[in-house]
Amino acid sequence: MKASSSLKSPHILLMALSIFSIACCILLMKSSKPTGGNDGTVASQYSNSKSNELVQVLRRASMEDGTVILTTIFDEAWTRPGSVLGLFLKSFQIGQGTKRLLNHLVIVTLGSQAFQNCNCLHPHCFQLRPFGSRKGPLALDNLVIQRNTNNLLLQVLDLGYSFIFTEADVMWLRTPIVHIHPSYEITIPCNLHSEDSQNRSNKPGRGLFYVKSNAVSIELFKYRKVWGTLYPNSHVKSLCEALKEQQDVIEMLGVRIQYLNATYFGGFCQGDSREIRQVYTLQANCCDNVEDKVHDLKLVLEDWINFRAQSFNISLGKRAPTKCIA
Repeated sequence: MKASSSLKSPHILLMALSIFSIACCILLMKSSKPTGGNDGTVASQYSNSKSNELVQVLRRASMEDGTVILTTIFDEAWTRPGSVLGLFLKSFQIGQGTKRLLNHLVIVTLGSQAFQNCNCLHPHCFQLRPFGSRKGPLALDNLVIQRNTNNLLLQVLDLGYSFIFTEADVMWLRTPIVHIHPSYEITIPCNLHSEDSQNRSNKPGRGLFYVKSNAVSIELFKYRKVWGTLYPNSHVKSLCEALKEQQDVIEMLGVRIQYLNATYFGGFCQGDSREIRQVYTLQANCCDNVEDKVHDLKLVLEDWINFRAQSFNISLGKRAPTKCIA
């Protein structure tokens, strides 16, 4: 009996710690100011003028149902002529059913030069003021990027806007909107069978997801924000990874999730073998530098243009990646 108790005690301790962490997050969320739908009370770090500017950009870009498409760019090099941003926009222009979506795309940049570059290419740009940042250069590590993105998305939800978030290195070959069902809080292509997410060639996410603005989704993103505050040194996780690992929180909040077939939303990391006629979006992840990323993204768009030029849309493979290798 003693041996049995000693074996169970570590599991009991881990369970107790998990429950305690969740309870702390809930208490911190409840102690925050209640959301007012369109009051924008979440991000107190924003000045009133900056918050109003975001509201104006979202209002101009939103669809009839209050949905916007959002992307964030934290590397100024991505916004330079001929770089990632230009290719990202080109994919919308030549994609199937995607050109009209450019009117609903909001590009969020960090830094004045990136903002200026964005304005030269697109009408709906917003310059992000880093949350909680001090004067001086901002360290562009993954933790800073993830936190700033999460805080921005929380503010957008709190303002009453639903969104499709996409990384800027995702090529939109076809519109994924046809797969989004409004009854779910979250729609995401996610590889639920990925066991080793630490291996970058096995990342479960696809750089794309939809979130519906309502009380449930706002509480989820509040939880993610508080969790990052309580555990600042924890491993940075994508939304896909977080959803997989925090099922207890998902069930507690009652979050309804629609998982899309991840094989139709490809990425270089995953080494997807789908033909280009079957892929909706394709992300240039697993690239060591921006030059390699741009090179392989150009191959993707060239292959897509060649495919669309065929009279009968015959089967064509994908050349990329050649420099971005998992």
